[in-house]
Amino acid sequence: MLEQISIANFQPHLNETFSIRFTPEATHPAVLTKVTPWSHGSDKYRQPFTLELETDLKETYYLQGSFTLVHPTAGELVLFMVPLGLGSMGMRYEIVFS
Repeated sequence: MLEQISIANFQPHLNETFSIRFTPEATHPAVLTKVTPWSHGSDKYRQPFTLELETDLKETYYLQGSFTLVHPTAGELVLFMVPLGLGSMGMRYEIVFS
């Protein structure tokens, strides 16, 4: 399924609220703040792109790992996320599709 995902799947959801399920007990809202195509990369598979989401986590954060991204209509995806640092709302996470 991940191989079929493209930037077009996320662009319509820019600035929408998703949830990130970090553990079975910890789910936090996260706004999709950036959908960025790469200026380089192979188009043989798909155009590489990056997503950035900002959570409400200000005091704590989760180390990089695979977590579940949940959207009310688009469904759920388990994706590898990397913390980037604090934004205006809370910790930001990056997801790379290469």
